[in-house]
Amino acid sequence: MVNRNASPDDNLNPTRLVAAIMTVGAGLLTLVAIVWSIARFAEISNMKAPTVTDFVWAVVKLFGACGLSLLLWGGAELLRKLDELVEAAGRVPLTPPTIGPVSRTPAAPGAADRPQTELLEQLIDLTREVRDVSLLSETERAQRIEVESLALAQRLEAEVPTLLREHRWQVAQQRVEEARARFPMVANWKGLLAQVEQARTAVEKADLETTTREVDDLTALGAWDRAMQAVRDLQRRHPTSTKAADLARRITIQRDKAAEEDRARLMIKAQEATNARDWTTALERVEQVLAKYPNAHDLEELRQQLPTLRKNAEIQRRQVMEAEIKQLIKEHRYGEALHIARRVVDEYPDSPQATVLRDQLPRLEQKAAEAF
Repeated sequence: MVNRNASPDDNLNPTRLVAAIMTVGAGLLTLVAIVWSIARFAEISNMKAPTVTDFVWAVVKLFGACGLSLLLWGGAELLRKLDELVEAAGRVPLTPPTIGPVSRTPAAPGAADRPQTELLEQLIDLTREVRDVSLLSETERAQRIEVESLALAQRLEAEVPTLLREHRWQVAQQRVEEARARFPMVANWKGLLAQVEQARTAVEKADLETTTREVDDLTALGAWDRAMQAVRDLQRRHPTSTKAADLARRITIQRDKAAEEDRARLMIKAQEATNARDWTTALERVEQVLAKYPNAHDLEELRQQLPTLRKNAEIQRRQVMEAEIKQLIKEHRYGEALHIARRVVDEYPDSPQATVLRDQLPRLEQKAAEAF
């Protein structure tokens, strides 16, 4: 590791030494390849019957040697850049410079520059680790991986039970899965995943029982939207649960069946009002079922009957109002009769009743004034 306080001549930098060796090796390899290729091509040209294969193999060996030398040279440059990055990062001050007069008040422990400083330190450590790993042999790298994997396994063996006691099995499962993806050769992951699955099963069972009771209570009250939302929340917490999926299917079937029964009941009431020629009541019940189930495909015929129902209900209301006016006039209640007559004229100006009542309004107004 480089001492930042020492001059470049005071330390033997292993990274740059390796880079220099790789560079020299690349140059020597290139030189040897060129000399060999010249000699080989001269030898082929002096043959009595040179073949294409001899020439091709010579070219292949030349390009292979050149490619290897380029690879060595590129690795050397990468090591140099990496070492320069580490040295540059080490020279960066951990506290930002102050512009203007320096305050004598010490900085608070939770200063705003702490996250940036910690991030810079982590970057330096990571860069050093990458540099150190690149200098290890294959055996040393395997040993390092083994040590890191065992340390991670021991840490998770301590963390997973704690997470499971806190009912955070999803977090525990994610951490174990990430560790297994990083170090698949470790045998500890199978036992840890078994613990997580056991805890997940227990949580799922309790959650399923609670949600089932809640959903049954809501369906008994006819609160199907709230029941379906509770089921969706259960599936979100347990996306792979077959029992949660079964509960969702059961509630969906029950909801659809209840909706069909409710539509049939409302349609029967509308039909009864239609048979009784109570057009106003029939229109109200048809509008009710259409508003409650706007997307039901089996109600299309009922939608087509709406204009006729509205027309019949309007005629019936005018007839009822006309009968009320006549009855009020017989009872000499001219003020009330006048009020209803004006409503007919205002609400149904083009109706036959309105045409007749317009001629009668002056007389009704006179009688209402005399009665008053």
